[in-house]
Order: sequence, then structure tokens, then C-alpha cells
Amino acid sequence: MDLNKIDFLIYNLILHITMSDLPFKLCKYHKTKKRYEWKSRGLKTDNFDEIYNKYIYATHCELCNKQFEKSLDRQMEHCHATGKFRNIVCKSCNMLKIDVKTKTNNTSGYSGINKHNSKKCKQGFIWEFRVMIDGKLKTIKSSINLEKLIEFAEKWKKENNYHK
Repeated sequence: MDLNKIDFLIYNLILHITMSDLPFKLCKYHKTKKRYEWKSRGLKTDNFDEIYNKYIYATHCELCNKQFEKSLDRQMEHCHATGKFRNIVCKSCNMLKIDVKTKTNNTSGYSGINKHNSKKCKQGFIWEFRVMIDGKLKTIKSSINLEKLIEFAEKWKKENNYHK
């Protein structure tokens, strides 16, 4: 056997051993798809391979330590303003860390209060106070008066010991 065949066999053996250690099965073009997906969502990095390897080998959320049950549970979390990578997290933690100022419907400047179009109101929109509870986004209260809703939200967060 010549050297190229031996190198090829060793490379495939290492690749097979490494891939068998993954917590989930990869599809054929997984890396290419992730590169495109993350870039289209705003990730700006020179070390994609390092982030990708961290992503595919992650078994727990880096913020809440929840174990990933399947491949779709893990998320690449990054700063939406700068594009800088931050963590590999679960869906719940990623939703909690969404940059409030970059959400198009958050013109209130207050975390958890968003403006929604509504034909039921004279002004054509309504403000909603929403929070994550048990991994699900729940609407706590809606109002046409932003100042009163902010006041209510602050009181509700204190009374319910909600610090997210």
C-alpha cells in the first residue's frame, strides 16, 4: 500500500471515531448549512470551525446547564448588534437573550413590551407585556397605554420575582 492510501485510511478512521462521539447524527451538508444559516442570521466570525465544533459537541446549555435531548435543542447565540458569538444555548435561553433593541416590534424600549398591529383599536395597534415562563412565551397583559403597561410590568416582575 502506498503512503496516500494509508493516510486516507487513517484520516477516515479518525473521522469515523470522532463522528461517533457526537451527541447526534449529522446530515451530509450539516456544516455548510450551519455556516449559511448563521451568516444569514448575522454571525460575524473568522473562527467558524471553532464555533461549529463547539456547537456539534455541546451536550448542555452553557447558561442553564439543561441537557440537549436532540440536535434541534441547541442554538448558536450571538450579539445581534455586533455579530459576535456568545454561547451555545437551549431555545429558552436563546429567546431570553434576544437583543431587545433589534426586535422590529419593540419600539417601547422596555424588555418584554412589544407593539402589535390590531384592527380592534382606534390607533391600529396595542402594546403587549410578554414573558418566558417554563420555556413558553406568555402574554401577561395588553394595553393601549404604554406608560401604564410599563408600570404594571415593573410591578408584576417584582411581585413574581421575575428577573429575566
